[in-house]
Amino acid sequence: MSEVRLLVGGREYTVGCADGEEAHVTRLGEMVDAKLQQLGSNLTARDAQNLLFASILLADELDEQRRGAPEGGEARQAIAERDDEIERLRAAHQDAEVDAAAARAEIETLRKELDDLKAGQTAPSTTPDLFRDPDLAPALERFADLLENCAEKLESKRATS
Repeated sequence: MSEVRLLVGGREYTVGCADGEEAHVTRLGEMVDAKLQQLGSNLTARDAQNLLFASILLADELDEQRRGAPEGGEARQAIAERDDEIERLRAAHQDAEVDAAAARAEIETLRKELDDLKAGQTAPSTTPDLFRDPDLAPALERFADLLENCAEKLESKRATS
């Protein structure tokens, strides 16, 4: 147990407190002294009454702060909603990364096929005429759809962040 000397209302008081709480008790004593000083010329000759008035003023301020603060349940609910939103955004981000990886793979495949065609690396008998290949248009449409999906997801991510 420790003792702290407080100067409140021009008088010194010795107060007992737990070890390590000295600075906290001193700060509280300073708050009470500040409230007494706010009373100014309204101080009476009785220390107990003056301390009571200062304590009532402090209690009133504390009560006002408590009434103005959100309830613990409301704060927990708001935090839970934020956590859910963060989790939803993380999942959307992962989905966008998967879609982007698929689009990159498709682009790489198409790029390799195009490079092979340009270089003439495929056998002439199997090299399709670029304009007559029936698989080319659907492949290009899939590629365009993938690119559009990626762009939309990236734009929506940027809009939410």
